[in-house]
Amino acid sequence: MLAGNAATFVGFFSYCYYWIDNGVPFYSFMFTFEHFGKDPPLPQSPEELRRMTSTAQSAYYCSTCIFQMINFFATRTRYASIIQHNPFWGKSRNWYVFLAIIGSTGVQLLVTRLVWFNNTFQTQPIPVKYIVPTIGFGMLWLLIDELRKLCVRKWPKGILAKIAW
Repeated sequence: MLAGNAATFVGFFSYCYYWIDNGVPFYSFMFTFEHFGKDPPLPQSPEELRRMTSTAQSAYYCSTCIFQMINFFATRTRYASIIQHNPFWGKSRNWYVFLAIIGSTGVQLLVTRLVWFNNTFQTQPIPVKYIVPTIGFGMLWLLIDELRKLCVRKWPKGILAKIAW
């Protein structure tokens, strides 16, 4: 439940960051529904707003995918730290994870960079500055989960241990 909420927050953060950074106020794109671009009026043309919507949605998609990659490393185990149960060496080594990350990143690049996919899925290339905050939020999420695991190991009969999945 918490991981899904965090991933959604990160995706919407990137989405909103794109709009606000491009001069569109928050309440001009949130909760306007069919009045988007008309009430309140925006200086952008309808075609420009369609392109911006595609870019913002692409930022949401890529941010969510990147956060899911980081979340995988955070939630691989219930109790063991990523240092104790890492994917690089030891008996818990899993090289397929890195192939999956490369594949997921490749799909993101294909969908957002190739013109055919842009036309088919109505996506747009995303400037990197709208995706970078996702890595920061992901590292924060990794730290929070590592602290949760530490508490579960330190107090195995505590409330966190009882509600740990």
